[in-house]
Amino acid sequence: MATPINGSIVKAFAILQLFSDERPEISAATVAAELDTNVPTAHRFLVTLEEVGALVSYRRGYFCLGPAIEGLGRLAEKNDQFATRTISHVRRLADALNESVMVCRLSRRGPACISVAMSKRPISVNISIGTVLPIETTAQGKIWLADMGMQDRLKWAKQHELPPEAELAEIAASGFARNRGENEPEIGALSVPIRDSSGKIAATLSTFGMLNRFDDAMVEAALPKLKAVAEELSAEL
Repeated sequence: MATPINGSIVKAFAILQLFSDERPEISAATVAAELDTNVPTAHRFLVTLEEVGALVSYRRGYFCLGPAIEGLGRLAEKNDQFATRTISHVRRLADALNESVMVCRLSRRGPACISVAMSKRPISVNISIGTVLPIETTAQGKIWLADMGMQDRLKWAKQHELPPEAELAEIAASGFARNRGENEPEIGALSVPIRDSSGKIAATLSTFGMLNRFDDAMVEAALPKLKAVAEELSAEL
């Protein structure tokens, strides 16, 4: 059964989206008029958002974005900058390997592609930024699973049939993971972690393409190049 959506949170974000460059301040009357609610309810939402730092009021009855939102905005901008900085790296690596390359972050549904460079082969595998991959059957997902503590891994196991513990232990020891067609028939992938300064996995770097090209010899040749670029990206976090 799907998890019910919290309507109050949806309403709160709708209120935050009323702000713009042309309208840096809003009032309860603004919220009531544009979100089809009454003024007392609108005021209660605004005061609550002020209490948690999302809004701030410098004059009676009017609210503007507060320090909590500014902090989240800076964090979002930093994350976007990382995705942007990966572009030249993945393009260079795709050219070096003659295979497609992507960077993924872990979302609550699985690894999500934030950067990709397609190979120049006549026939290649295509993927779009924002695509979410299965955690249990992809090289990218296996990297995260192998690095997780048992408690976090069990949370994923409630909804997914995870790879055997022996496979995850081998991935943790070797520092890389492979996909040999488990996710899509005839599609292979090789993935390594990108770690932050604390040693935690921040993202994955992977190359992917037709399975018949991803044999042991290709993995042996590609792995040092993947790890080298992953270290470069780690230094930029």
